[in-house]
Amino acid sequence: MLLYVVAVAVAFLIPAVTGGSYARMLSVRWHFVSLLFLGLAIQVLLELWTIPREHWHDWGFGLLVASYVLILAFVARNLVIRGMGIVFIGIACNALVITVNQGMPVKLPVEWQNKSWAQPTVKHHPQQPDDKLKFLSDIIVLDGPLQSVVSFGDLILLVGLCDVAYNVSRKPKRRGSRTANDADRAETDATVEESQTGAGEDRFIDIRDDAAPRTIFTRQEAVLNRSRSTRSSATTTRSS
Repeated sequence: MLLYVVAVAVAFLIPAVTGGSYARMLSVRWHFVSLLFLGLAIQVLLELWTIPREHWHDWGFGLLVASYVLILAFVARNLVIRGMGIVFIGIACNALVITVNQGMPVKLPVEWQNKSWAQPTVKHHPQQPDDKLKFLSDIIVLDGPLQSVVSFGDLILLVGLCDVAYNVSRKPKRRGSRTANDADRAETDATVEESQTGAGEDRFIDIRDDAAPRTIFTRQEAVLNRSRSTRSSATTTRSS
């Protein structure tokens, strides 16, 4: 539980470190928030309330699985937010191990086995030879002030929370901005091409007119003379 508190604290510092905006981060619209709070409340209750040992594997285990189902439902509903996919993978890894082993197997160092916080609970129990998916269980020892054992799912969850905090603290990119820029660029290129084509046509006409043979003008004069002669003949015929 302490690791999760540290993970949330680190994620909350991401905007300050990376130049993000807390206003944008806090204005994100989340869906099914009630499922998240209900799932977390169940897990906190299981940590603080001593359930009789004879009920660990019936309704105690049922409450634990239900809490993960609620949390995963919240994350799945908000997968549209970048980084939530990583969060989903981390939580799903822990939920899978807990479900198949009726609790999270923990590989404790010898010097920690007699400490009060290391005693078996509904959620955690010492690793047994017949436990499954041991590589996803709590096998990573964190010494020092934390003094805890975490899983790969916990580390994935930490990375996911930081990724979410980074992305939601920034202005979202508009999907149509690139398309609009491409359209403007294409329109500009078309205009330039059209203007160049028109200029080329004008130059072609000028060159053709300057280099045209004089016979063109002679033919035009002959046509005009024939039309004048025709009109004159028609006038003479009507007069007769």
